[in-house]
Amino acid sequence: MSLAYVKKICLFGGAGFVGRSIVRLLAKRGFQVKIATRSPFDEDLLELKSTVSDPGQIVIEKINIHSKSQVKDFIKDSEICINLVGILFEKGSSTFKKVHTDFVDNLTSAIKEEKNVKHFIHFSSLGVKSNTNSKYLESKYKAEEIIKKNLKNFTIIKPSIVFGGGKKDFTNTFAKLISLFPIIPLAGASVKFAPVYVGDIALGVEKIIDEEIKKETIEFVGNEILSLTEIIKIISNEIRTKNIIIPIPSWLGKLQGAVLGLAPNPMLTIDQVRTLESGDNIATGKNKTLSDLKIDLQGIRKIIPNYLWRFRKGGQFAK
Repeated sequence: MSLAYVKKICLFGGAGFVGRSIVRLLAKRGFQVKIATRSPFDEDLLELKSTVSDPGQIVIEKINIHSKSQVKDFIKDSEICINLVGILFEKGSSTFKKVHTDFVDNLTSAIKEEKNVKHFIHFSSLGVKSNTNSKYLESKYKAEEIIKKNLKNFTIIKPSIVFGGGKKDFTNTFAKLISLFPIIPLAGASVKFAPVYVGDIALGVEKIIDEEIKKETIEFVGNEILSLTEIIKIISNEIRTKNIIIPIPSWLGKLQGAVLGLAPNPMLTIDQVRTLESGDNIATGKNKTLSDLKIDLQGIRKIIPNYLWRFRKGGQFAK
């Protein structure tokens, strides 16, 4: 099945930072893309729809993703379904189990029943495992197992942390933090990541569709392995601040997560500390990566100067 033939794609989680990048690229390729969202009048989505597509090419629908009947109606005319739904912390009824596991169970069951979806592409996470203290990682692991049980034609994508300038991009979050606080107590300071550019993620998804890569798990990692401390130092250098980074032990990190986790949209939670403790967020060597897909990877040092300059006190040209 070639891109010229496949015309209709539906996305869950398409309103987010990564989702919009994928939609932008697929729309430019001529796909009809349908996005499921809770907020059909989201400014970023409406701007995307008006600037990168022909009339009717991008369709935005408000649905309850936890309603199986609404999910079935949403996917019924699509040949490819992409799931990017995910949360980093639990809030109210939005638990990891409900969002990551139960939803995937309902979605894959609907795909199995409807039979029109020929390829399911699912965004999971590196480091997922069972019997872990991290509810985030365990819920992602169970979702992967459900997919493998319910479907034959799937691709599981496991990204490291993503950068590229979105509102919730971790580099923006860290830049804001270190511009305000000269001393940074840091949990998981030595944990290693392979930051991946959001544009490379979109290109990877395009390649997966184009080459019909199915029944595989692909790790979306960048071209450089960096510790959390090194990442913060790169960001600090870019925004021209001088920060003291103090690695803190696990117990203190959990205390920090307990306090910060009380905020409506916390920067850190206990479960996130447990996720950091579970190990490095880099390629395992067991699966294909973006490099195997022949993507020309863009590094964090090259991309972040394009947008982090706004955190410099002296402006874009400050030294």
